[in-house]
Amino acid sequence: MTYCMIKGYYPLRGCRYRMITTVTLNAALDKVYTVPDFQLDQVHRLLGAVTVPGGKGINAARVLRLLGAPVGATGLVAGHTGRQVLDGLRTEGIAADFVEAAHGETRLAITVLGPSPSTQTELIEAGPSVTRDELAALRRKVMTLARSSAWVVFSGSLPPGCPAGLYAELIALAKAQGARTALDASGEALSEGLQGGPDLVKPNADEAALFAGVTALSPDTAGIAATKLVRAGAKLAVISLGADGAVAATADTLYRVQIPSIPIVSPLGSGDAMVAGMTAAALENPDDIPLILRRGAACGTSAALHPMAGFLLPEDVARLEQQITVKQM
Repeated sequence: MTYCMIKGYYPLRGCRYRMITTVTLNAALDKVYTVPDFQLDQVHRLLGAVTVPGGKGINAARVLRLLGAPVGATGLVAGHTGRQVLDGLRTEGIAADFVEAAHGETRLAITVLGPSPSTQTELIEAGPSVTRDELAALRRKVMTLARSSAWVVFSGSLPPGCPAGLYAELIALAKAQGARTALDASGEALSEGLQGGPDLVKPNADEAALFAGVTALSPDTAGIAATKLVRAGAKLAVISLGADGAVAATADTLYRVQIPSIPIVSPLGSGDAMVAGMTAAALENPDDIPLILRRGAACGTSAALHPMAGFLLPEDVARLEQQITVKQM
């Protein structure tokens, strides 16, 4: 039997590369504008903008690279914008192996950060329609990459043409190749995807409330929704609650995650950073749930210090992790 040691991580069974692969079915080219005096019906001339590959799985891949974890990204892209996404990923040093759709364009996602940290306006295009042949190519791609992956992370919305149960199918394919799986989705994509039995799910409070059929969640009631997610198929369910931290559940334990108060610049991509942090921690200590939760919360909190989705500083993660508590409820 062979082993690998990559960038200080604990050895993982089976060599070649035991990496984390992220899957982004509805990739985007993200443009983030910071407009201190933003007003409706006015012309704003920007001094600068951030343009980067985006989509939830791509954001997670960027965080994993910054953490030093072995990571690759796959999914679907289309057209000129899709090629820009692939070029951007390669420039960032992220291995990109995507299925390229024959028609349409990968979407643009524009975010305007206004005069206060709480002002965030998003304009998001629809993704390209996906054909039966492209879905077949995607299934083959996921199977191939899962063979050399410790984790496969499925994130984000489904583009037009994808069946609601696609995540469940892809999760089952990845698990059959020996990979552990994470799902970060909402609505029908989440509820159907749970049927695949992912090892980790991470909805936010609104997404979890929709799944549980309630109006809103608080730290006191989120445990009920997390338990429902586990009963629906997840091994570990983590519900991010913004400034209130997170609540998590396994089959027999509930956890409360409390985070420090910080000056938020933008919450954009914080949930994606949390997923990245949890899977990176699981590479080292797959059974240490408190550590996985602390690392994830530290990454999500650190990402909120920056306007760009999927960006953080490892030194911030290390500092914040010392201030985060995880307690059994």
